[in-house]
Amino acid sequence: MGQTITILEYIGVFAFAISGANVAIHEKLDLLGIYILATVTAMGGGIIRDIVVSEGVPAFFNSQPAILIILLSATLAIILKGRWKYKNLFALIDAVGLAAFVVSAGLKGLEKEYSLTLFLFVTSITGVGGGMLRDIIVGRKPDVFCKEIYCVAGIIGALALWFLFDKTPSYIATGSALIVIIVVRMICYFKDINLPVIYSNDSKGYESEEIR
Repeated sequence: MGQTITILEYIGVFAFAISGANVAIHEKLDLLGIYILATVTAMGGGIIRDIVVSEGVPAFFNSQPAILIILLSATLAIILKGRWKYKNLFALIDAVGLAAFVVSAGLKGLEKEYSLTLFLFVTSITGVGGGMLRDIIVGRKPDVFCKEIYCVAGIIGALALWFLFDKTPSYIATGSALIVIIVVRMICYFKDINLPVIYSNDSKGYESEEIR
């Protein structure tokens, strides 16, 4: 299982680092900003997770391969800027990163016999924490809180892993969870399916005051 977790984590690092670098390029950050945002996006969720569950120094700081992957991924995003259709491609890359991080964190949680509540926390924060920090740094509301089925897709996949793990071979549980997350995320993306947003009666007035 350890090798599977490592491979999934590297896939997630690669996908999220490219995603973070792409946002940095879109937001017109300088070269340092691109690499910093790529790093935050790729490793932010895992760092938050390790701090909360008292794992000591977050694993990222001792992972030279992860650092190298981030540097290569951000450089690739810079080189290929404008040479591919970003929108759909990066949605897929992001979905793969989400699935890889959620499932790798879930496998660790199952190995350590976490309760369901803690299991769902570590899988969710590992999957979306880096993206939340990325959005906060560039000064926008985290997408996970205001649109798109994203964290929910991760939770659905994490639950699939939780319930299948003891009932099926580990590779089936792992593969199923990965597929569920990617499929749910991409279907919701292409069909523009979102969670409902609740507006108060004075929402328009408040928005107007904010604009002024």
